[in-house]
Amino acid sequence: MGPNFDRRKSVRDYLALPVQTPREPRLILASSEAHADLGDPASAVFTDLRVAPSVVVPAGEALPDTRRLMQLAGVRMAFVVEGSSNEVVGFVTAADLQGERSMVAASRRMASHHDLTAADVMTPVADWVTIDASRLANARVGDIAATFRAASERYLIAMETEPGGQRVVRGLFSANRVERALGHTIAVELRSRSFADLAQALGHG
Repeated sequence: MGPNFDRRKSVRDYLALPVQTPREPRLILASSEAHADLGDPASAVFTDLRVAPSVVVPAGEALPDTRRLMQLAGVRMAFVVEGSSNEVVGFVTAADLQGERSMVAASRRMASHHDLTAADVMTPVADWVTIDASRLANARVGDIAATFRAASERYLIAMETEPGGQRVVRGLFSANRVERALGHTIAVELRSRSFADLAQALGHG
């Protein structure tokens, strides 16, 4: 509740805002990704999970269904959850669903692409590149771009510690989003893992 909240008031004590019917037969949705400069606050390109809900998929979800869900949600990354409490065990990207990771996983399991699940191609929590959310208060977009270049990854996961000591996922940065906001590539050298790297990461090497 806000500092000016008065428990004695009811809805009848407030004024309704004026409403109107659009004159245009077709409208355009506002973009949530405005232009950003390197000196802007990092929050300009941050997906805060306390504000924007994340897309999650069960670990056992088949890849075609995972892809369909992500397409309907309009996202290129989703968190993978497991168990009755939906604990996050990894994340999966659109590239994982059709790229090298799925090919290596199919070879390892000797299965077809349609038989693979999100868990087969996800990046498990143990392999994440994370940053502490407490460092974001004074961080700039340029700091995030520099971190992407140093980490050679496409996603940075922001973690924070709750009062009880539990570590939770606060949000994330996407290199694609940062590049779109800046209008240019920030990390041309971001690596694409080789088949050998992926095989080892997926337990095939």
